[in-house]
Amino acid sequence: MNLSERVDSELKAAMREKNAVKLGVLRMLKSALSYATIEKSGAEGGLSGADAAQVIRKQVKQRQDSIESFEKGGRPELAAKEKEELSILQSY
Repeated sequence: MNLSERVDSELKAAMREKNAVKLGVLRMLKSALSYATIEKSGAEGGLSGADAAQVIRKQVKQRQDSIESFEKGGRPELAAKEKEELSILQSY
């Protein structure tokens, strides 16, 4: 099972569980993977494992930067939300 199939499978599970945070993260990840696929090789091609890992690393870095910004800005509730999203992304 490649990463795209795993994301689709877990997306369906998150819908059934009504887990809004995980659902949002997986939708964002699926979109980022689709965009990277089209950008790299057109709609027919696929991403290599290394390319998919780079997309995930980019998303993780964005979350880490957001957490740092929210904590500096005194927004602990938003930092907590980003941390939860980060933990979901790190499972990949």
